[in-house]
Amino acid sequence: MNKYSHLTQNWLPVLSLLALLLGLLLMSNATENSAHFGEMYSWLLLLSALGLLLLSALIGYSLYQLLNRFRRREPGARLSVRLVVFFVAISAIPLGVVYYFSLQFLQRGIDSWFNVEVENALTDALELSRASLTLRMREVLKQTERMADELTDVPESNLALRLGELLDFSESSELTLFGNSGRIVATANFDSSVILPSQPPEIVLLQVRQGHSYISLDPIRDVGFHIRALVQVPQSNPDHEPMLLQALHPVPERLGRLAESVQRAFDRYRELVFLRTPLKTSFILTLSLVLLFGILAALWSALRAARQLVAPIRDLAQGTRAVAAGKYDQQLPAGRNDELGFLVDSFNQMMRNLAQARDQAEHSQQIVEQQRAYLEVVLTRLSSGVITLDHDGLLYTYNAAAEQILGVRLDADTEQVSHLHSFFDAIRPHLSTPGDWRQEITLFSSSGRQVLMCRGSSLPDTVGLQGGHVIVFDDITNLVQVQRDAAWGEVARRLAHEIKNPLTPIQLAAERIRHKYLKILEPEQA
Repeated sequence: MNKYSHLTQNWLPVLSLLALLLGLLLMSNATENSAHFGEMYSWLLLLSALGLLLLSALIGYSLYQLLNRFRRREPGARLSVRLVVFFVAISAIPLGVVYYFSLQFLQRGIDSWFNVEVENALTDALELSRASLTLRMREVLKQTERMADELTDVPESNLALRLGELLDFSESSELTLFGNSGRIVATANFDSSVILPSQPPEIVLLQVRQGHSYISLDPIRDVGFHIRALVQVPQSNPDHEPMLLQALHPVPERLGRLAESVQRAFDRYRELVFLRTPLKTSFILTLSLVLLFGILAALWSALRAARQLVAPIRDLAQGTRAVAAGKYDQQLPAGRNDELGFLVDSFNQMMRNLAQARDQAEHSQQIVEQQRAYLEVVLTRLSSGVITLDHDGLLYTYNAAAEQILGVRLDADTEQVSHLHSFFDAIRPHLSTPGDWRQEITLFSSSGRQVLMCRGSSLPDTVGLQGGHVIVFDDITNLVQVQRDAAWGEVARRLAHEIKNPLTPIQLAAERIRHKYLKILEPEQA
């Protein structure tokens, strides 16, 4: 496996799965945060879709390779297909069931968020908090107007003292008198560290100078929400400078928290109402992507598991084919510590044993061939004819001297040679008896009379002939003729000697007379 195949089959799918899982987690967080929903969700959806496409392409390429191996009937391809189908089936069915019920619960859950009673309760709570705060603001405004009436025609030198007295008997945290152009005439504050009072906007001062009262809920930095009331101080003398009284009343912390909580909950609810359809779509889309992610992850896991499980089996199949082809030197890659690894190690040990046995058999075969070649050389050099017969009496091996002595080619049709019948008929009785035997056989052929001296012996079963026989014969025709000639020569020599003896004619005449009268007279008379 090259570097590119290792990357595409192992690391790239894993990285794609991790990136896709991270994208799905971010999408889930984006659906929970409506403030960042619009700006994050589209990009995350695009990235997740690209990850799915990349992972689908990688898995599709792996499936294409698997189908090609299946069509080529490679070892392990059919088992890989079965494993992939099995893993996908056992993972897709539960995922499909979970997806269906999750979709139902999701739709019903989102719809339950927007219950009419919940919306009415939030609206009523918001109205209640607003009404309570409005009532409090009206009370503060009336109290401020009463304090402004008490400041009517008070000399300017006594205004600061009078403001302090009013501050002690009121619920205000700060009282301030403003003159023309926003000039601070006098101020009183519970917090002695505050040097300058809170300054209202210029437009508010202009509004109050025109005869309108001002009341609002304003946040004051570092101190929280305050009710700001601004009224005009009545003056009996029109020549006096018109003054404005500002009173700051702190909002109770608990009331502020409750009002803020109700307002925040109501705003959140209105956001959810606005995002109801997009949220439902996004949740369904996210759930669908999770389903695809699960199926693709299961498919990739099935492919990887099938590849790891089938690899040793494929190696074993290839090794078996190598053994069938007579290749015993092949060793399978090891490294696993499971049952398949044990099987691979056992196969490798078997291959080593077979290779060792093959080497020993080849060595033994070489020794046998050498001995056979040596025996053939010896048989070729022998002047005696040697033939071997199997346990059925059929010709098994022979040497060249046997063909030369018998005068025929033994590899031809011996049925057409008549004198060979006499030869085999003469030796056939000895084939049924164990032990050694010896016989002189006379053959008559077109070339004349031939005398053979045959010696035979039965073979043990260890040589592979199952009780065969070996027969060694020599042509002694010339030897017999020489012996016969020598005998006749001796007879002639003796006859010549006797002829030279004088008694010989007398003896011959007597024998002739006896032979003549033996037919006429009685034996005693003759």
